Amino acid sequence: MEKNRGILILLIVFLIISLVIIGILYFNNKSLKSQNNFLESERTKLSNEKEQVITEREQCRNDVQNLNSKLSMLQEDVSKIYRGCITENACKGHYPGIRWNCNNVGDETNINASHTCVCDSSCNLSATEIKK
Repeated sequence: MEKNRGILILLIVFLIISLVIIGILYFNNKSLKSQNNFLESERTKLSNEKEQVITEREQCRNDVQNLNSKLSMLQEDVSKIYRGCITENACKGHYPGIRWNCNNVGDETNINASHTCVCDSSCNLSATEIKK
């Protein structure tokens, strides 16, 4: 009987240890599944952010192309304007049709201006005396 009792105690101890091990494995598995779900949601979130960044990058590239096109047009327009008055006279550096205060030879002045100057489309200076 004692032998059966020893075997029974041994079986009970083995059963308790087995249950403890099974419980630890179960909760560890549950924890791993929870971590896996969290990591999967983070991966999805990062994937969505990556797609958004790619879309924004493409939009930026398109914006750069559009801005470069506009810049090119502006540079062409400015070069045409500057080509209008490149002669070595008082009109050099002035836009045709734009008036400025000047002296009688076309030099720009803001103090005691005696004339109003304007260049025509052929870059010829026209100075009109200011009536005081």
